[in-house]
Amino acid sequence: MTFNLSDSFHPYVSHFKLKDVYSAVFGTQNTKIPFLIWLLENPESPLSLPGNICLRYHDYLHILLGRNLSFQDEAFVIGFTMGNDLNIKKIHLLIYKFFAKFVYPYPYRFSDLDLLFFDLGFHYGKKVKVKYINQMNFELYENESIAYVRNLIGINLEELKLIQKFELCLLTDFSIS
Repeated sequence: MTFNLSDSFHPYVSHFKLKDVYSAVFGTQNTKIPFLIWLLENPESPLSLPGNICLRYHDYLHILLGRNLSFQDEAFVIGFTMGNDLNIKKIHLLIYKFFAKFVYPYPYRFSDLDLLFFDLGFHYGKKVKVKYINQMNFELYENESIAYVRNLIGINLEELKLIQKFELCLLTDFSIS
């Protein structure tokens, strides 16, 4: 089974188990995370920001949110986890955005456009019913369908589709200017 992560919006994919989709998309990846990113985003770091999440669960969110692996999609997922953590403060956002735009090593730096996607994810993360998703034990739900886990968390496909339509407008505006 191989597919594009945005395919997870399609009804035929929603019945697949979370772990099966993860294995198909991310299974053989051995990703080395740069130290600065680990420092701010990994739960094992003493300096991690609210919304920190282990890489595997972060990848699960890519699947559940129907996000691919572009910088904009990465920004959306990170924004989602930070916005979903009720401990987030404005200072955390300022620190994260500063590091993501100016300090993170290339190619991990975010552009202004990427940060707009981050903001969209942040606001959507605040909206979903389950909070502190970054602390959720996804191992309990690996054998559940994508549709089941989305419903449990409160991820609404129609809302995500509207967000993606808005993102297309942003991309069009950025490419024109």
